[in-house]
This record gives sequence, structure tokens and C-alpha cells, in this order.
Amino acid sequence: MLTFLKERSYDIVKMFIYQIALSLFGLSLALATGSRSASTDLATYQPSALQLITSIFSVLFYLFLVCYFMWELGAKDSSRIARGEEGTSRLAGLYMALAASSVNALVAIFITLGNFLSNVPFFSSLGGGAAVVGLLTQGMYTGLLSIRVGGDPLNSMWFMWFLTMIPLIVSASLAYLAGTHDFHLFKPKPPKNM
Repeated sequence: MLTFLKERSYDIVKMFIYQIALSLFGLSLALATGSRSASTDLATYQPSALQLITSIFSVLFYLFLVCYFMWELGAKDSSRIARGEEGTSRLAGLYMALAASSVNALVAIFITLGNFLSNVPFFSSLGGGAAVVGLLTQGMYTGLLSIRVGGDPLNSMWFMWFLTMIPLIVSASLAYLAGTHDFHLFKPKPPKNM
């Protein structure tokens, strides 16, 4: 597994950079559209429809970029997989997505510790700091995580930070697998002869 991580470190870092870039994009959209909310009181704040739409768009755009990138990697690796070369697997997309999500997993674990051990000052501070890092690494979900359920916003519920990793892991895995099988949703146009 260590050789796989060394071999794929460039691709894993590239996926993480996509995440940070789209997170900042989504966070800026959420902050820009957040002023459109009917309530300015934080205790009763509900995101506006525009904030929810921009958050959904940010998440879908992020997943599109990840899918495109992973499909290309899968298509490039398909001949190596067909030859049965050592170190190749159709599950490589899953492994890369899990590695790229490792920071998100740590953030989710720290937020969970902060929630369950909030009476211990160290863990309370750790959870609060992790929540800030979570907003910077998962900013595309900001509008969605600000929805209130039972009076509390979703971003205050520890399990939501684990759930935000699932779309990346599933879409990257499926896109890589589709690339290894040369599966297209749309037939590519043949090149025009000049």
C-alpha cells in the first residue's frame, strides 16, 4: 500500500487541491449569498434559497471535476489493468479517494471528540479549531450545512462531517471504474478531417 501511495501521491495531492480550490469557491458563494437570508439572528438563521442553490452547484461542480479527473486516470490505467501489471487495480480510484479524504476524516474525528468531550477544554478547543478547518476544506457544503434541523444547524452535528466525505469517495471510485471500462455517458464526437 505504501508503494501505491508513493506512486499515486501526485494524483492524490491534485484531488486535495481541487477540494481546497472548490471549497474556497463554495465558501465565497455561500458568504455572498448568505446576506440574502431573511434572518440575521444566528439563533434562528436559515439559509436563503439562493445560498442553497449555490451550495448545491458548488458540490456538483466539485464532483464533476473529480469525476473527470478520475475517469481520465482510469482510462489511462485501463491497459495496465488489462495486462495485469503488479500494483494496478480497478479499486485504485477508491484508494485514492480515501487517501485524499484523510484530512476530512481527521477533521471529522476532531469535531466528534470536541462534541462528545466538550466539558474537557482541550477537546472543546480541538473541536472548534477542527470546525474552522472543516469549513475551509469542505466550504462547498457551507450552504447545505447551515440548514437547521430540530433547531440546530447541520454543521453542529458531528456525523454530518463524516457524511460529507461520501460523495467524493463514491464519485471518484465510480468514475475511475468507468474510465477503466471506457464507459462514456455520451459518445465522443469523432475528429473532423481537415
